[in-house]
Amino acid sequence: MKSVLGKLIQQEFGRDRYTIYTQKLDTRESMDIFCDIYEKLKDKSPDNLNQALKQLLDSVQISVRISKNFVYISLGYIVTMLALLLLNMSLLIVYPAVALASICYAYKFVEFIKNRYCDRDVRIVLIYKIALFHLLEETCLQNESSEV
Repeated sequence: MKSVLGKLIQQEFGRDRYTIYTQKLDTRESMDIFCDIYEKLKDKSPDNLNQALKQLLDSVQISVRISKNFVYISLGYIVTMLALLLLNMSLLIVYPAVALASICYAYKFVEFIKNRYCDRDVRIVLIYKIALFHLLEETCLQNESSEV
């Protein structure tokens, strides 16, 4: 399972580039990542750059939402377990219900951990954001100078 931000980078640049970027982060070659991303994006139209920025912001929002909602998911799991264990129901119902709720909670827990502690992905996304902003700023400046 990849983080939401890792999936975004893989979608935009491919799995191979993502692997290269993570290796470059380990050797502290962030400028190489920026240059590569910049080269890939510089030929895109302003509309495509705006769409890429929108996808980036949506992915960041989803990542933050996963972290924020985990508290409520945990509380829901605790309440569910208490209800299942305190109500006098048949063991044929309780055991499968506990197992199903635990599996769902384990999935959400892994999703939370992957998205909360994805430092590499966050650093790559920040570099991507800087490249996007730089290109969008250049486009705006070019449009302003052509109007004058």
